[in-house]
Amino acid sequence: MNGHHRANKKPAEEQPEALRTEQPVPGSGGRGNDVWGLLVSSMTGDADRAERLLRSDPGLANCRWGYSAPLHFAVCEGHEQVASLLLEHGADATYRSPLSWQDDYVTVARDRGHEAIVRLLERHLESRYGTSSEGGRLAELIRARQTDLAVQMLDRSPELLHAADERGNTPLHWATLTRQLPLIDVLLERGADIRARRGDGATPLQLAIAGGDYWFRARRDLTERAIRNEWFLVGYLTARGADYDIGAAAAVGDTERLTLLLEADPQLANAGSPAGFRPLGFAAKYGHTAAVRLLLEHGADPNAPETDAPQGSALWHAAAGNHAGCAELLLERGALPDAAVEAGGTPLFIAISKGYDRLVRLLYAHGGSIGLDSACWLGRIDLAGEMIRADRTLVNGGGDYGPLCLAAGAGHADIVRLLIRSGADLQAPWYANNYMGYAADSGTEMVRLLLQAGADPNHANWQGVTYLHTAAYRGQTAVAALLLEFGADPDAIDQEHGTTPLGWAAKAGQTDMVRWLLEQGADPRLPAGEPRLTPSAWAERRGHADLAVMLRKAAQVHD
Repeated sequence: MNGHHRANKKPAEEQPEALRTEQPVPGSGGRGNDVWGLLVSSMTGDADRAERLLRSDPGLANCRWGYSAPLHFAVCEGHEQVASLLLEHGADATYRSPLSWQDDYVTVARDRGHEAIVRLLERHLESRYGTSSEGGRLAELIRARQTDLAVQMLDRSPELLHAADERGNTPLHWATLTRQLPLIDVLLERGADIRARRGDGATPLQLAIAGGDYWFRARRDLTERAIRNEWFLVGYLTARGADYDIGAAAAVGDTERLTLLLEADPQLANAGSPAGFRPLGFAAKYGHTAAVRLLLEHGADPNAPETDAPQGSALWHAAAGNHAGCAELLLERGALPDAAVEAGGTPLFIAISKGYDRLVRLLYAHGGSIGLDSACWLGRIDLAGEMIRADRTLVNGGGDYGPLCLAAGAGHADIVRLLIRSGADLQAPWYANNYMGYAADSGTEMVRLLLQAGADPNHANWQGVTYLHTAAYRGQTAVAALLLEFGADPDAIDQEHGTTPLGWAAKAGQTDMVRWLLEQGADPRLPAGEPRLTPSAWAERRGHADLAVMLRKAAQVHD
C-alpha cells in the first residue's frame, strides 16, 4: 500500500448484501435499505435524508449493523446536525458496542476533537440520565469497593447521589451490581431512587435478577467477598421498596403474586419491561414450571419479541437451564423450536452443547434443528459434512459469525479444512469480527492454516479495520508476526480510530506490541497531517505516558 495506507474503501461505498432489501432485517432494527440509508446519511452528514428516514420510522435512530449505530458514525465524522437529529428521535447515547475496541460516544467525539458534539452529548446525557464525569468517578470507586471514599465523595457533593456514569448507571445501580448491601443502605437512606432506570431501562432490581449485565457479570467480575446468591439480593431490594412487578414475580416463581396481577390486568402476561424482557422469559429461565403454565394460560405469547431474541427467549432459556417441564409447556403452546437468542444459537444448539439429552430429544421431536455454524462450533464434522453435501451454499452463510468463524474459534482444524475445500470465501465482507479474529484466539496454528489457504492478511472490515489492527490491540504478537510474514501492511489506516496498528497498540497500552511493531518498521508518524491520531497522541490521551515518550522519540528518528 502507499499514500495514506487506507485499508479499504469508505464504508458508505459498499452496502452489505443482507441490507439490500425493503423487508425488515432481523437484528438490524429496520428495513434493510432504510437502515443502510440512515447509516450512510450519518457517515456523510446528509441531515435532510436522515430526517426523512427518521420521520418515516423513528425506530431507525437505534438501528445497528456490525454493532455500530448511526450515532456512532455521526459522532466519529463530526456531523453535529445529524447527531442532534438522532438524539431528538430517541437514539441511545449510552449504547456501548460489545466490540472491545469501540469507545463510548463522548470519548469518540473527544478523541476526534469534535468539541461541539462533546458538549451536545454531555448536555443530553446529563439532562436525561444525570451523567457527569463526577458520576463516572463515583462509579469507579464503587466498582473498586472503596466504599469509604465513595461515601466521602457523597458527603462533599450530595447531588451525586443521582449522578450517573456514561451508561446511565446511578450509584445504586453499581452498589447492586457489586452486591454491597451496606452501601445500598447508605444510598437509600440518603434518598437514592430504587426505581431509577439507566440508559437501557434497567432498574437495580432487574440487574440483581439478571446477575449483572454484558459489561459487569456477577460470575465473572465479583470479588470473593461479594454475596454469591443473587436471590438474597433480589429479596433485599424488594423489601427496601423496589417494584415487585410481574417480571420480578415471574423470576422468583411467585405464582400467588402473578395470579393477583394477572387477574387485575391479563395484558400483563405479555408486558415488556423497559429493558425489553418479558415475564415468560424470566419464569422459563429459572425453571418455574407453575409460573410458566400460569402465564401461558393467561395468554402469554412464547414467541413475542424481546431484546436480543426476535422470536422470544423463553424456550431458549428453558433449554439452557435444562428445564424440560418448562420446555414441554412452551412447545405445546406453539413456541418456535428454532427461536434463537443473540450469540446463543437455537434452543437445540444450547441443549446439545450442554449435554441435556432429554431436551435434545424433545426439541428434535418438535422440529428443532441446528445450522451448519452450530455443527461447526460443536465439532460435529459428521453433521457438517452431511449438511454441506446437501447444500454447499451453506458454507458462506451466517455473515461474520458463520461456519468458518465458529469452526476456527473452536479450534476444529479438520472442519476448517472441510469448509475451505467446500468453497468457503476467505475474503467475504466482514463488519464486526470474523473467522480471523476467532482464529487468533484459537492459536497461531489456526491462523497459519487460514493464511496458507489464501486468506488475505490485509482484508479489512467496513471501517477499514484489518486483522493486524485487532491483533495489535490485543497484544497478540505471535499472530501479528504471522500476518506480517504473509504480507500484512503495518501502516494500514482504519476509519474507526483513524490510525495504524501501531496506534491501536498504543491506545490499548500494549507496550511489548508497540516496541515490536517499531522493530518491524512501523511508521510512528502516521497518519500524516493528523496529529491527534498518531500513536503517540493515542498513548498520551489514554494515560500511557512512557509509551508516548517512546513513540515521540521513534518519530523523531524517522524524521
